[in-house]
Amino acid sequence: MLLLVAAAWLAPQAAATATATASGAACAGASDFDGDGVDDVAVGDPFAEGQRGAVHVLSGGKVVPVPAPELSEGDGFGWSVRLAKVNGDVCADLVVGAPYTDVDGREDAGAAYVIFGGAAPPPTQRIVAPDPQRGARLGWSMAARGDLVAISAPYEDDGQIADAGAVYVRRGSGELIRISQGSTDVRGNSEVGDQFGWSLAIGQGNGLVVGVPYENDDGAGQQVDSGKVDSGSVVVVADVLAEELVSVKLDSPTDASDDRYGYAVAWVDGVGPAVGAPGPGYVQLYDDKLAPTTRVRQPGQEAFGFSLAASADGRLAIGAPYGGSVRIITAADGKDSRRFAPADGLFGHALAFSGNKLFVGQPDGLPYGKVSVAARNSDGLEAVQPTKGVDFGVSLAG
Repeated sequence: MLLLVAAAWLAPQAAATATATASGAACAGASDFDGDGVDDVAVGDPFAEGQRGAVHVLSGGKVVPVPAPELSEGDGFGWSVRLAKVNGDVCADLVVGAPYTDVDGREDAGAAYVIFGGAAPPPTQRIVAPDPQRGARLGWSMAARGDLVAISAPYEDDGQIADAGAVYVRRGSGELIRISQGSTDVRGNSEVGDQFGWSLAIGQGNGLVVGVPYENDDGAGQQVDSGKVDSGSVVVVADVLAEELVSVKLDSPTDASDDRYGYAVAWVDGVGPAVGAPGPGYVQLYDDKLAPTTRVRQPGQEAFGFSLAASADGRLAIGAPYGGSVRIITAADGKDSRRFAPADGLFGHALAFSGNKLFVGQPDGLPYGKVSVAARNSDGLEAVQPTKGVDFGVSLAG
C-alpha cells in the first residue's frame, strides 16, 4: 500500500486499548480532542484495518486509537485528518476523510466523518456530497479553522468536464456549499484533469486557498491538453461564505510544465499563503495582499514542497519526502530556522505543528509507519508508533 502513497504526487490516478474519548477532564486548548487538558495531534493510517483505515491521536505521549465508524474494505479512512470546533463546544472535533468510500452504489464517491470530542460526544456525523459522483473522492484533502471546514473532491466532474474538481465548505453543522472553477466569480476555468481542491488551507476572514496542481497553463478560455502541462495554479477565495464570491488566481511563477504548483498550500497567520511546487522543488511565499515575496528552493529530485505546515508564530515547515528531509523557515523572510538531517524513507510526507512541537510523518517507517516529534528547543527527535498499522503518518493535523 505504501507504494500508492509514495507515487501519488507523480501521477494523480487514481489489546485492550483506551479510546480517545475516555476522559472526565475538561477540554482545554484549541486541539484538545479527548479532554485531558493537553492539545492533541491526529494521525491517519488509511490502509490499516484491512484497508478500511484508522486514525490515532497523540495525546500526552500516548498513541490512542480513535473509535472508527462502520467502514468497508478500501474506504481509506484517515487519508486526510483535521481538528476543528464543529459543534462549538470547548472540545476539538476530528474530521476524517475517507475518499475511497462507496456512496449509494457510486464507487469511490468519498465521504468525511466528524467524530466529536470530549467525554460524552454526540454520534459521529457522515458527510457526503449532495449528488455523489463515482470516483469523485470527497475527503481527499481538508482544511479547518474554528467551525469552518473545507473538504475537497478533486476528481469530481464539473458538469461534463471530467476530474475538474470541487470543494465543499460548511460552517458548523450547516449545509454544504459547493465551489468549483465553474462557480460564478471563481477565477480560472474548469478543465479536464485540473483537480481543483487537491490541497486546501483556510486563511483570514473565511478565506480559502485552493491548490490546482494539475492545471495546464494554456492561456485564456477553456482548453484541454495544451500549453504547459501540469504547471499548476492556486485560487484564493476571499470569503467562502459570502453571497458573492471574490477570488484571485495565482499561476505558477515559473510557467513550466510539471511544476505541480499548488500541490501543497498553507496559510501563515500574520504573513500570508505559502504554495509548494514539488516538481522543481520550491515554495513560493506571499504576503496577506497576495503579492509574491520570497521563493525558497531546494535542489535535487526530492519533491521539496510536497508538504507544508504553518505554526502559530509565523514559521513554516516544508517537507521533501523523496530526500527524507524537512526544513523550517521563517515565513516572513524565507530564512532557515532549522534543518533536520536527511532520514531514510518518506520522512516529511506529512507535517503538523502543535504548540512548540513539530510532528513529522514517515509512513514507511518500519514496522507500521511512525511520527517523529521535534520540540522547538531540542536537537533530538522522539519517534512514536502504534501497536499495529500499515502506513501510520500518511496524514497529520495539530
